[in-house]
Amino acid sequence: MNRRLPPALALVAVCCLAALGCQGQPARNDQGVAANAPAISGKLEAGVRIVALDPAAPDVVVRVYRGDYVQPVLATGAPLTVTVDSLKQSFTWPVPEGGKPYLKMTESGRFAFSAGDLRGTFEVVDYQASAYHEVGAAEGAKLIANVKPFVLDVRTQGEFAEGHLQGATLVPVQQLHGRLGELGAHKDEPVFVYCHSGNRSTVAAKMLVDAGFTNVTNLRRGTIEWKAAGLPLVR
Repeated sequence: MNRRLPPALALVAVCCLAALGCQGQPARNDQGVAANAPAISGKLEAGVRIVALDPAAPDVVVRVYRGDYVQPVLATGAPLTVTVDSLKQSFTWPVPEGGKPYLKMTESGRFAFSAGDLRGTFEVVDYQASAYHEVGAAEGAKLIANVKPFVLDVRTQGEFAEGHLQGATLVPVQQLHGRLGELGAHKDEPVFVYCHSGNRSTVAAKMLVDAGFTNVTNLRRGTIEWKAAGLPLVR
């Protein structure tokens, strides 16, 4: 018995299957980021996201990625102190001697902040792109064993010396933008990036994707989870 569909019905079936396959899949731009994703505030400079706050704007919403190191400044350039009580963090500009030059966005969510009379909210979202993936320690170890990606450590030299993944190349996140040219040969290869907690590596992964890297995997919770899982580090 001939079970083949007539050409017209076959075309309808293909179109229906294509439509079903696209359901729930958001449109994405050239970088693979969802087209309806909210605009991210500020700009990255040496691994830090600089965000200018307008003191005249009511109820400021600053949208950043989880893992971002955020340096808020007033558009006027005047001194300010930003306090985020729920994250137990504060930031002062100009940065005092010994002070941290950023607020560290370690988790997704909405976090109220104050800066003098200015009130606002940090909206922290997870980075998403078609070229970007996140894995836990166990899955990451399997990926390294089976796929053999280029392994990129974006921590500091001191952290690297204390213990790193076998075969890792060190490029601290603060230097990554200026050294992307050194990594160009790996643009179309799998890249596995990690740091201590998964925050710096998220920033680094976005920089890589923005630079045209096509397959970037981030160790979601960094060497904290890697060590907790009993996986090896070398010196």
